[in-house]
Amino acid sequence: MFRRLLVPLDGSRLAEAVLPVVRRMAEVVPCRITLLHVIEKRPPSSIHGDVHLHDSQSAEVYLASISQRLKEAGLEVDTHVHTVPQGDIPGCIAEHAGELEQDLIVLCTHGAGGVRRFVFGSNAEQVLTHGAAPVLFIHAKEQVVDKWSGPRRILVLLDNTPATVPALKIGAALAELAQARLYLLAVVPTLSSMSAEQAVSGRMIPHLTRHVLDLAAEEAAAYLQDEVDDLMGQGIPVSGRIERGSAAAGVERVAGEIEADLVIIASRGLAGLSALWADAITRKVSAVYDGVLLLIPRAEM
Repeated sequence: MFRRLLVPLDGSRLAEAVLPVVRRMAEVVPCRITLLHVIEKRPPSSIHGDVHLHDSQSAEVYLASISQRLKEAGLEVDTHVHTVPQGDIPGCIAEHAGELEQDLIVLCTHGAGGVRRFVFGSNAEQVLTHGAAPVLFIHAKEQVVDKWSGPRRILVLLDNTPATVPALKIGAALAELAQARLYLLAVVPTLSSMSAEQAVSGRMIPHLTRHVLDLAAEEAAAYLQDEVDDLMGQGIPVSGRIERGSAAAGVERVAGEIEADLVIIASRGLAGLSALWADAITRKVSAVYDGVLLLIPRAEM
């Protein structure tokens, strides 16, 4: 489970929006928090309406003030400033997660939108691409962070392959620690909702493809039932559900119905054209789900 949380901060109030969720997670999973600031190469004068931190001294003072607030809440906190100016901030964050032996990175949504977001991906996706640590992805909205007392209802997106097993294990462990209810979701595409890669063959032989997808839904249902039975045997309240269509739409629909306050997804961390071709679930779910999202690197097949 998570023992050390890495919280990158850029000096903006927007980035600090993750702190209420960090405090709550540290209550659920006793852990030590490391506040990180990376000095940016050729930084702008302001960021998200606040003065940008340009030097290590101001960054040290800033992190010390945040650290003091968290320590007053009873948390264990370290600070670290990377003083060598960096151009690749997500890459540097991922490297620090490894060097400082952090096992969860906490980020908020404050990347650029439009074309730039599509080409380079969100900060969370880029960090996943660079490293192997899970990422807790938080929408910096008052209705999300200020009222978050979770996890109480955890939704885990699965498929019946080893790639999503880490997401299932972490979801089960969090549910047990937080005494939360766990919901397992598998989404099997329809012919019309398949990714660009899948559709190449699917549309050439539609009748066979529909049959294969129906069989996949049956296999997914059997897989979920096995996992539900196993977790219930461990005393974890859990249920399973199959949806058909796009994964992002399925997550959005089910998360809304059960009022999930944490969604866990195994992600490949793709961005740009590779994300479009592979139907990258991270980017699509983060666009429609406003809650707290835990991204787990997919297990190597």
